[in-house]
Order: sequence, then C-alpha cells, then structure tokens
Amino acid sequence: MDFLYSVLLVFLIILVIAYFIYTQYVVVESETEWVVDRLGKDRVLKEGINRFIPFLDRREAIVDMREHEIDPPAQEIITADNIRLNIDVIASVRVIDSLKAIKSVKDYKKAVESAISASVFSTLGNKNLEEIQKNVDAITKEIKENVEKESIKRWGVKIENIRIENMKQPKAIIDAMEKEIAAEREQRAAILKAEGEHKVAELNADSERLLIEKRAEATYKVIKDLKSLMPDISDEKIMSFLTKTSYIDSMRELSTSENSKFVVYPADIENSGIEKVMSAEYISKAMK
Repeated sequence: MDFLYSVLLVFLIILVIAYFIYTQYVVVESETEWVVDRLGKDRVLKEGINRFIPFLDRREAIVDMREHEIDPPAQEIITADNIRLNIDVIASVRVIDSLKAIKSVKDYKKAVESAISASVFSTLGNKNLEEIQKNVDAITKEIKENVEKESIKRWGVKIENIRIENMKQPKAIIDAMEKEIAAEREQRAAILKAEGEHKVAELNADSERLLIEKRAEATYKVIKDLKSLMPDISDEKIMSFLTKTSYIDSMRELSTSENSKFVVYPADIENSGIEKVMSAEYISKAMK
C-alpha cells in the first residue's frame, strides 16, 4: 500500500513538473483579444498576460477591438418615385463580443457589410428623392439602428456610425434640378423687384397723402385767418379768392419749369377790389 501511494505521489509530481514546463504565458496586446480553443471549449484571452498551454490550447483568431471602417460597394437603388440612385455608404464598427464575431459567422465584416447594403436598399427604396435629400441625417440614423439590432445580437458588432459618402443621380434629374433652381432664383428676383416697386408706390402714396393733408391744413388756416380779419366776408368770396389764388400759384409753378418759356395769365383772373383787400390783409398777416 505504501508503495502504491509512493508511485501515485511520484506521478503527480511529474504531472506538476510537466505542467509548469509546458505551460507558457503569453502577452495579449492592447485593444486585442484572442479566441482560444481548449479541447473543444472556446474561451477568450483579454489584453495583458495570459496562461497558454501548448498542445491543449489552440489560438483561433486575434480580434482587433478598435473601431474600424467597413466600406460596402456602391449600389443602385430605385426610389419610391422611380428614380435610380447610385448610393455609396461607409460605416464605422467595433467588435464588442469577440467570441460571437469569430464563432457565430465565418467573416463578420462581410456579414455586417451585407446587412448594411440590405438596409440601405430597403430604407431608401421606400422614400422619394426629395425626402431622401431633405432627411439624409435621419435616414442614415434609421439605417444604423436597423443594422445594429441584428449585428449586436448575432455577431457582437456595434455600429458606431453610418454615413452616405456619395449619391449619384441621373443626368436628366440633375439638369431638371438646375433648371428648377434657376427658375426659383428668377422668381425670387421678380418678387424682390415687385416688393421694391410696391414699397416705392406706398412711399409715393404716403407722400401724396401727407401733401394733401398739409394743403388741407393750409387751406383751413387761410379760411380761418380771413374769417378773423374780415368777419363779414361771405363764404362765396372766400372760395372765389382761394380758387383764383390756387390758379395763380399753379401758373407760377408752371412758369418756373425748365420747359416753360412764358406764361399768359387769363384776363379774368384779376382780383376784384375786395379780393385785393383780402390778399393784402392776408399777405400782411402772413408776413408778420
């Protein structure tokens, strides 16, 4: 019995020595992980110092855990309003579960690339061209969310960002858009011109209104002054005086025009006696 125990003890010691002899320690680089198979069981070695047993452990992959880009090939889609677009997108992705990324699919990059292309096709194919052009940010966000739901669950890959790098449109569409832009510019210019003319008309109307108001105030003042100077004067005489005075003023303005040579005053415009008195009294008061 003692002999048997001795043999077992020696065997265990040999196993321990063999274990330490054959056991190695490996350094997994920063921002990487190793996927290792040990006798059919998978495990992950994180960055830093890890134990690795030759003949028992088999390294299957080194996974880069940093963010990197995936660039699917450009693809042609047909929008909801039957316009062909050539779309080129690029995505930034990061592995968050290295075991899933290596063991659940043969090439996780190709899988994510295919998922992005499919999401781009289905998302943009349900929208009109104008809607796509106006909502690029919202559409890329929608594509990202759709792909990420599948990529995290199935392959352990997080989609950091998706952006549309290029969107080529048919030449006929581009030409039509350029014509539309030119027409809109002409329309805006016409609107601005019309608004300016309308503003000038409003200013002229305001000036005319103010002029009429000033003339009305002046006329009222003349009548008031004549009434105060000559209380017994009749309204008919005042109106006759104002009419003839206005006529004379008009002739005077006409005579000062650059195109006028001379102005002939009608004979019947001469003031009567009372009108001369009215003019003299009013002018005298006005000069004071």
